[in-house]
Amino acid sequence: MSMTGSSIGRKVVMALSGLFLVSFLLLHFAVNFVSVFSADAYNQASEFMGTNPIIQFLLQPILILGVIVHFVMGMVIEYQNRSARNVKYAMFKGSANSNWMSRNMIYSGIVVLLFLVLHFLDFWFPEMKFKYVEGLSDPNRYYHELLEEFENPIRVWVYVLSFIALMLHLLHGFQSSFQSVGFNHNRYSPPLKKLANAFAIVIPLGFIFIALFHHFSHA
Repeated sequence: MSMTGSSIGRKVVMALSGLFLVSFLLLHFAVNFVSVFSADAYNQASEFMGTNPIIQFLLQPILILGVIVHFVMGMVIEYQNRSARNVKYAMFKGSANSNWMSRNMIYSGIVVLLFLVLHFLDFWFPEMKFKYVEGLSDPNRYYHELLEEFENPIRVWVYVLSFIALMLHLLHGFQSSFQSVGFNHNRYSPPLKKLANAFAIVIPLGFIFIALFHHFSHA
């Protein structure tokens, strides 16, 4: 396979893994947004997500693999793009050729990855220890654990900044992923791009709202 073909293949893999992660992000937002309205409903939704065998033993490993593949492909593509410039920035004219978000996808992606590590430390690892190491079960613990995480103002602002980075990452990555997989239609691409940009703004802002809501409501 040619270098160009390999590059296109990696971009397709990255786009597909990104689209999969976007679908998970929407589901995760829906579950967390319930916590704003009802502690009981949030506990029930979280208990279902945490005990359903399809989610736990099939979708969850696929999700983790998707994160790894997306990040690795992003690093490889960034490295290749930098290496391909024989004369660094010789033909580059800043925003005349690309916008700020597209030029800094790797940095916003790293921030999002670091946030995922923090999020795993806050929620996923304690959950795995509680269920599978200690063998305990408490379907009403999720809302209380959520409030505990949002008590610390430093932790809340880390979440806020991380979701701003996610917004910047999605504003370029989500809509460009459709083009990477070959979907480029004069009629449907413009509204799809608007929908992708709306998603990229609304969902991160929604997560920020959830964090600030619980922090200030229970301060």
